[in-house]
Amino acid sequence: MSALISACRSPLSALLLAVGVALCSPLAAAQNARIAIIIDDIGYRLNTGLRAARFPGPLTLSILPHTPNGYRLAQIAHSEGKEIMLHAPMSSMRDLPLDAGALTEQMSETAFAATLAQNLSAVPHVSGVNNHMGSRLTQQREPMNWLMAALKQHRLYFVDSRTSADSLAFEVARSHHLPSLRRDVFLDHQREEAHISAQFLRLISLAKANGHALAIGHPYPETLDVLYRGLADLEASGIDLVPVSALLKPAASPSFIEADDKASGYKKQETYICPVRI
Repeated sequence: MSALISACRSPLSALLLAVGVALCSPLAAAQNARIAIIIDDIGYRLNTGLRAARFPGPLTLSILPHTPNGYRLAQIAHSEGKEIMLHAPMSSMRDLPLDAGALTEQMSETAFAATLAQNLSAVPHVSGVNNHMGSRLTQQREPMNWLMAALKQHRLYFVDSRTSADSLAFEVARSHHLPSLRRDVFLDHQREEAHISAQFLRLISLAKANGHALAIGHPYPETLDVLYRGLADLEASGIDLVPVSALLKPAASPSFIEADDKASGYKKQETYICPVRI
């Protein structure tokens, strides 16, 4: 009993304890709720990338191509059992400076495909791709068709980071019957532990309601500190932290997307501009 009282002293532990009790029902026992967490913008700074790569749980690391430490960090993270994604730079509505290997709407299909291939070659062990920035490009149907066709050929999955409320990326991915997901929660668009903890609670609540949820964060010390503290609580509560690929379902046709939105509580208006050079 004293352990139970102690566990309830923090809001995070209290919610996770409640989730754990719910998961003890016969129905929930069949499969735990699952969360996946992508850590974006890996590649510029070695020390922050190493901490994410060596995190004691299956985070998924999304690595910017052609960065000083991206290739090395992908190798290290893979050796630590982490799933690796390509964090593909794409043009934004705010015309922010583009990282090396950026995909833009001005490219021809040939140039687009060549740039994507170079990006994939720059990051070893890639299982999937998500967009870095991309609020402009993900609204363009033609380049999204090029992207999804190429990813299907490479047998990779796609995650829409949802940096635009008007992104077509997930819809186009599903039309290509490409294994795909879209982000549910951004953990750290405010770089404060209290906010990150609140977003983590939101992630847990969505997973409890829907069976699974996907978050994106960055290798900030504040973010990794919150995740370190939350890891033991997750395990005790019967919630599984899994690689992104573990959440993938067979691709549905676009006609099912609206119904899926309603069921999952997807909110189109939530957007975020991903920071760079972390």
